[in-house]
Amino acid sequence: MKTKFTLLIAMITAAAVIGCGKTDEKTTENKTDSKTTSTEQKNESKTLEVSATDKAVEIQCTGMTCTGCENTIKSKVKKVDGVKDVMADFKSNTVKASFDPAKTNPDAIKEAITSAGYKVESVK
Repeated sequence: MKTKFTLLIAMITAAAVIGCGKTDEKTTENKTDSKTTSTEQKNESKTLEVSATDKAVEIQCTGMTCTGCENTIKSKVKKVDGVKDVMADFKSNTVKASFDPAKTNPDAIKEAITSAGYKVESVK
């Protein structure tokens, strides 16, 4: 009995860690809970940090359905040498990044997003 309970807890934990599984947009549109409101407030309160020598890029992409997706993209983009700051928003499907143009460019950031499994629609 104890082994079955431990296995069940392990399976639930693994499912929570794996993430959303990229569901369709209809699923995310119907969710109106306090977590969504909290996420929106965090994204609204944070501004992208861009110094005088940095450049910024805004990328429209598809496939983000939750904060886990946002975190995946932010993690990948932050690993690009020269990226200073990253913001991702699954509701608007946008990724904003500031970067040192001497070290990287928008194409490298775009590649990081696509390597994470998301489709880039446009780069501004």
